[in-house]
Amino acid sequence: MIGEGLELMVAGMGVVFLFLTLMVLVMSISAGILKRFDKPVEATQTAGAGDPLAEVAVAIAAVQREIQG
Repeated sequence: MIGEGLELMVAGMGVVFLFLTLMVLVMSISAGILKRFDKPVEATQTAGAGDPLAEVAVAIAAVQREIQG
């Protein structure tokens, strides 16, 4: 009885291990395929970056736009 339980446990753990291995393999392949279609994002630097007055002006403009709809 214990032998059958151990046999079932090993079989179940083997199935789970095979499934997880297959899942990792499929995800790795799909990541490689999707990486080919990925467009690089270019970094843009805004004028006045780091200027506190420019940040305040942007915040005021955003609030005014939100109020006006």
